[in-house]
Amino acid sequence: MLTVFVRSVLLYGASLLAMRAMGKRQVGQLQPFEMVVVIMIAELAATPMGGVGIPLLYGILPMAALVVCHGLITAACMKWQRLRVFLCGEPTVLMRGGVICEKQLRRVAVDLNDLMEAMRTAGVFDPSEVDTAVLEPGGTISVLPRADSRPVTPSDLGLAPVRDGLPLPLVMDGVVQHGNLTRGQLSEAWLRQEARKAGFGTLQEVLFMCLNTRGELLIQGKGRTDTSLVQVMLPERVVW
Repeated sequence: MLTVFVRSVLLYGASLLAMRAMGKRQVGQLQPFEMVVVIMIAELAATPMGGVGIPLLYGILPMAALVVCHGLITAACMKWQRLRVFLCGEPTVLMRGGVICEKQLRRVAVDLNDLMEAMRTAGVFDPSEVDTAVLEPGGTISVLPRADSRPVTPSDLGLAPVRDGLPLPLVMDGVVQHGNLTRGQLSEAWLRQEARKAGFGTLQEVLFMCLNTRGELLIQGKGRTDTSLVQVMLPERVVW
């Protein structure tokens, strides 16, 4: 029993490493040749896992070969566009100018229910509000609403909003994030000073501290349900 347990752990680890080497795509984003590799890796791991008499290398070595093949095919697809189109396909327009492309729907085996579901997923419940729908190579359907049905943006109103980028977590569960401090050109002394201003004696008492690109610092203490948001610098001083 111990042998089966150890073999299962080793094969599980090998499968994780193989999947990690393929990248971070979700299942719905896998290309056809990537889906084949995933299925084969699962089969290769299951066979030696259930048969103690089968050497582990009979499962691990084919996994390594599949990962190498996947890497070569991916590199080739990035270099040759025609090969990528042949293996992965290309986008297909299912709806153009508000008109459903019936021939394209039949060619890619997508029915009207699938198209309507994609519209609802995109937040459009009225088909008359859709301008374009595209079936992506990964199998998802992208929906573009008509111009008069899209949400109003600041540019539509002639506004120039302040830049809103990725906030920097500076303290997480009492641990200082030194990499983010360096990225924001901030010092730990400045961080401790801001924590004292918020009523915390040490940074270990802070659950979460985050600085956004508007120069606002969000602070929450451990065991507390309230937060504080204070302006600690001008937006022009933000450097990340």
